[in-house]
Amino acid sequence: MTEKTQVKRAEGGKLLPGHGLKSPGRPRGKSPSEQVRDLIEPHKAEIIAKAVQLAKMGDPTSIKVCLERLAPAPRPEAEKVVVPGLKEAETLQDKATAILAAVADGEISAEAGDKLLRMLDTYAKAVVVDEHERRLRTLEGKPALEGSAALLSNDTEDEPE
Repeated sequence: MTEKTQVKRAEGGKLLPGHGLKSPGRPRGKSPSEQVRDLIEPHKAEIIAKAVQLAKMGDPTSIKVCLERLAPAPRPEAEKVVVPGLKEAETLQDKATAILAAVADGEISAEAGDKLLRMLDTYAKAVVVDEHERRLRTLEGKPALEGSAALLSNDTEDEPE
């Protein structure tokens, strides 16, 4: 069995300093990794030069460090996609159908289609929130705000008031 640590109290029943019931939290001072960084900082240029020198001599570990840290692989840029029929689609369902058709026909990758569908889902949620806000403002007798729901409609005519 494990022993429970005794909480020390003064005669009046109050806790003594440093003997609280709660955890003291994060220790004060620098973490070990911060201490190591502080020790390395003045010698950073020399360490990098030595790593490059060893890499030039063929040391595999130094080569790996140099390639990973000094010349990291560039992040891939997002693929530019054109989805036929996406602009002409009037509803969110039509837009999703156009994206799925483009994936099925091999016009865009499955990953690009997935990203587009997630973006469409986020947009649909914004439209729902705007529509609820518009309805609530109407019920409260306040003027409706322009929102993302207005972007979906293809009507260019003004609605009668």
